[in-house]
Amino acid sequence: MAPISQNWPADRAILLVHGVGDAKPGDYTSLVGALKTAIGQQAGQIAIYELYYNFINDWFKDKTSFASQLQQAKTLLKVGVSDPDLAEAIAEYAGDVLWPVLSRSARAAVKEAYLAQLKQIVRDGITVGVDPANQKLTIIAHSLGCFYTYEALHTAALRPSHVLQPYTDGVRFDNVILMAAPIQLLRTMGTGLGPAVPNKGELSTFDEAGLTLPGQVRKNSKVLTARSWISIAGELDPIGGFFFRKRAHWAYTQIEGQVSIVNPQTALAGIQTKADLIKVLSSSLADKKAPNIKINNPHSWTGYVTRHEKELQRWLTV
Repeated sequence: MAPISQNWPADRAILLVHGVGDAKPGDYTSLVGALKTAIGQQAGQIAIYELYYNFINDWFKDKTSFASQLQQAKTLLKVGVSDPDLAEAIAEYAGDVLWPVLSRSARAAVKEAYLAQLKQIVRDGITVGVDPANQKLTIIAHSLGCFYTYEALHTAALRPSHVLQPYTDGVRFDNVILMAAPIQLLRTMGTGLGPAVPNKGELSTFDEAGLTLPGQVRKNSKVLTARSWISIAGELDPIGGFFFRKRAHWAYTQIEGQVSIVNPQTALAGIQTKADLIKVLSSSLADKKAPNIKINNPHSWTGYVTRHEKELQRWLTV
């Protein structure tokens, strides 16, 4: 996919990175609208990009080719969820959301598209006279998009050829905001699956040193890729590591140096009991298709944005 290019109205840009799903340009109109509402009057001064990897939809048609690995993943997830009432629904739901990580070609294609888009954003800023060191950049990622963000930024920081390093090239992000990040969940799942996850060694998620903030090592110090790394999870969202308001440490993404925010999600319509949650999660699943994440789903991206309007305004306008 060719990266999107646009004229910057000022010195700020935001990249939105969606999770797994049948997403195409125009599908996130309501999300962008919610984000602009949160930002307020300054929204018109920010270039907003949307990273779409439509080609990943082809993998949904071939999901059955990963049936064996997917079943192993779901079995592993069920063992990890101690609540027997929730185990089956959470395993099915998480498996459907996260399974593309099992495809090396899918991972590689998304990373290539991601890095190309980052380069284009920086070039667009340069075109209007904003040096990379002065560009105010933000990434807002959701669900599996958080995993792709983590991997892409580690790659960008480690490989000079991408010209996106925070020290050498001056490309630093004011904010990287992850909403319902499954990075630790994937790390645990992938470790348990062993060779069922191909070429794990090429992924920063499975680094022996653990999960770390991306950055460029400079002598005895590390220049971080993001000045502020924020992780938001909801107490009803299993992808974010919570199983009906109980945090699972093996699934919750905790990286030293991040700002961690937990959303109580008490106001979600129609979800008061475990049975309610199971019903919502189960209704999101469809064979050989992307999960249908509606606004009342605790994993809804728009829901995360609307619940954190005040914080987003502060982060994105300072």
